[in-house]
Amino acid sequence: MASWLDESQLGNLKAQYEAQNAKGPASQIQALVDCVNSLKIKVGFLGERGAGVSTLVQALLDKPRRVNDPWAYFREAPEPTKQPVAHVHPTYPNLTLCDLPGFEASEKPAVYLKRLGDLSKYSCFVVVVSGRLGDTHLQVMKALKGKGKAFLLARTKVDLDLHTAERRLRFKYNPGEQLGLIRKELTETLAKNWMDTKRVFLVSGLETERYEFRHFEDSLEGEVLSLKRSHDGDLEDLTAVSPKKIEELYNICQSGSLAEVPGVICSALGEPSQIRLDVAVIGEAGCGKSSLVNALRGVATGESGAAPTGVTGTTRKATVYPLPLVPYLYLWDLPGVGVTEEDVRHLDLSRYDFFLLVASERYKHAHSCLARAIAAAGKEAFFVRSKIDVDLEARPGSQLCPKEELQEQVRKSCMEALKKDGVLSPQVFLVSSLAHEAYDLPLLQEALSCNAPDLKRKALRRAIPTVLSRLVRRKSKVLMKDVWVKALQVCLCCVEKPDQDVTKNLMTNIASFCIDLGLDAESLEHTAQVTNKALGLLQDQIRSPFAKPLDSKYVLSLIVKPVSLSTWAWGYMPYYGRGTNLEPEISFESTYGMLKQVVVELSEDAERVLYRALVEE
Repeated sequence: MASWLDESQLGNLKAQYEAQNAKGPASQIQALVDCVNSLKIKVGFLGERGAGVSTLVQALLDKPRRVNDPWAYFREAPEPTKQPVAHVHPTYPNLTLCDLPGFEASEKPAVYLKRLGDLSKYSCFVVVVSGRLGDTHLQVMKALKGKGKAFLLARTKVDLDLHTAERRLRFKYNPGEQLGLIRKELTETLAKNWMDTKRVFLVSGLETERYEFRHFEDSLEGEVLSLKRSHDGDLEDLTAVSPKKIEELYNICQSGSLAEVPGVICSALGEPSQIRLDVAVIGEAGCGKSSLVNALRGVATGESGAAPTGVTGTTRKATVYPLPLVPYLYLWDLPGVGVTEEDVRHLDLSRYDFFLLVASERYKHAHSCLARAIAAAGKEAFFVRSKIDVDLEARPGSQLCPKEELQEQVRKSCMEALKKDGVLSPQVFLVSSLAHEAYDLPLLQEALSCNAPDLKRKALRRAIPTVLSRLVRRKSKVLMKDVWVKALQVCLCCVEKPDQDVTKNLMTNIASFCIDLGLDAESLEHTAQVTNKALGLLQDQIRSPFAKPLDSKYVLSLIVKPVSLSTWAWGYMPYYGRGTNLEPEISFESTYGMLKQVVVELSEDAERVLYRALVEE
């Protein structure tokens, strides 16, 4: 059987029954065709030319134009859409995404709306904007609202906005703040024009795993397909997980059971050598961060691959360097930060797993702000006092006091200051990037090497919620692709074998979904054993009734058409009502809707079970 049954196949089946003079089955097939047609939905995507409408549509079709394709930058820009282009959704055959012609910046709204033609054929719209909302956008949205059409607003190309902001703001760049400013500008404009401010989504058609693309996709499916999903935040990067492990996990999503996931993640935690660890080297400009990076890597200044250094601050953007001592540990040489609390507040510390807080002079207010910000982010740091050789020589009375005693004075002073800022067990290293062996540089290298396994485990544990969310989402999409054809199979089975118990078929499908999502009894026992969690604790996370023993009458009640009052009454008429069929009739719409919701509910249960199994309290 095809991945889904189309109208032509159903038409051929109807013709076969008609040729056999089987009018009953033929009429049932026609009713099924009529139901399939009634479920067809069109969503119109529109916006200004160049706003990324086509790119967004392709991303929803699971065909994103990968940003890491180098040849993409050498191709000519595609011709703008001049006629509506319809794309059948790969997961929902009844859903068509229509890429509508865009408008020019100078085009009058009335002219554009006339060019779009009849809007009633579309169930819902997505208005795409890549910058500020212009008059045409607003007039189009008002026209849609006036016709009673729901619409979502997709703000595209936010990745480019953040890239520009990062280059412009440097150390003051904070992606969360920038996204908040973009949203604020849009919602304020919408509010002034009496429009809904809650259906605004900041997305990138090239990076569908980031920003609010998942929330946008869920909201669109909820609007047109009545899929009820809970949404608990956006996905972040998976830098902590090695590409090899990611591939292994994604293969599970394609053809295995999610019950295999805990074993893969636990093996990575048990042998963390391939987990990525991002260490930020942070401090004021000119404090010796780049020199420290070179010294830790054993690279001399000026050598190939060395971080550039100078008398003044030379680092203009965050640059990453591998640390040869520890595989998959990367040192990020960050631009120098400012000296005020406002400067520190702008920093985005979320992308790094650990910090080397560098200072070349006494412990100052800027260092205090950084230490508190790192602790508030739930991260740890080593405090590195750089240029210690210069500092000790310049101290009054340094000729009379032993060098070791001066070092201890500096170390003690730094530790006391860090403890005041909430660092419970501060580790302080006094280093000189010129005299590597004379001070604590070897101890710092050893500390990084010894602490790396534990730090890597912590980095992976922080990423586990994101990993689980992505995996369950992928598996859900794989299962959802089969729902349409499974619903049709059930209805066709009723035509071809009217005496067969259709609920048995449905309950088998639901049980198969449970196995794929790791919710059957055997899978739960396996997960409990692998993660050393109590089986009852995992079972408590299951809320959907479809993951528990089902009653066939309950399942049947969800998929049958209600008997009309006239048919019911006619069945009780003496003589005339004899032979009236009061048997329940299976509804394709109800069957399809139920199976869709089964996948959604079971997927949410699977995510809760995996989260409870793998995330430490």
